[in-house]
Amino acid sequence: MAGGLSLYAEGESLLHRAHPLTKGALSVSAIALAFTFPSVPSVVAEAAVLLGLMALAGVLRRLLAVALVILLPISVLLLAVQGFANPENRTVVFALGPIVYYREGLEIAALAALRIACLVGATFLFSFTTKPADITEALLQRGLSPRMGYVLLSALQVIPQTLEMAGRIQDAQRARGLETEGSLLVRARAYLPLMLPLVLSSLVATQERAMALEVRGFGLPVKRVSRYSFADSLAQRVLRWLLLLAIPVAIALRALGWL
Repeated sequence: MAGGLSLYAEGESLLHRAHPLTKGALSVSAIALAFTFPSVPSVVAEAAVLLGLMALAGVLRRLLAVALVILLPISVLLLAVQGFANPENRTVVFALGPIVYYREGLEIAALAALRIACLVGATFLFSFTTKPADITEALLQRGLSPRMGYVLLSALQVIPQTLEMAGRIQDAQRARGLETEGSLLVRARAYLPLMLPLVLSSLVATQERAMALEVRGFGLPVKRVSRYSFADSLAQRVLRWLLLLAIPVAIALRALGWL
């Protein structure tokens, strides 16, 4: 994994060098706007912008490999359910005997799939260009309590850490002759031998982290010194505010019917 216990991919792009809060504001704004825009063309335009940013950061290929696994089944399911069974369906696109597909369901499914694609894209764009420790450190420097910072960092690392631990356990089981690949029945039999050591290892790791924090005096009422500071220009601060202000503006325009 490129970033250890994270999805971070090493790079020197403009997005990689940007302040973590700027990238966070970009992701939050992109997700909120995707679910605020009412039409397919507007969400397509936002998706195109996100794809351009991914290409700029050099993570487009990696993102597509991951996102397709998530988005393809969801999109197919949405297109099937909405196109055939949505109660607002009126206009027939095609009919194969008793099977009828409708335009209204297609449009609803396309909009929903595009919104989910923007959500996944914005989330992975942030994850691929930002180290979890950096976003936590940036928030701590803005006044976030160390306890909340630890909770946030643990939440950001829990999935990559679990996947890495599961991979190590599977490798150990294969070395001992346990079959973990093959038919569905074979995979089901290997599920319990995987889950039990995974849960136990997670509990042990949690206890070890708690002991390490206690030894280091975590939570003591002392003045905290930052390990490093992030370059934060005036342009980035203005951009962050513009991105965040775009959310209530878009909601207001949508409520007034101007979008």
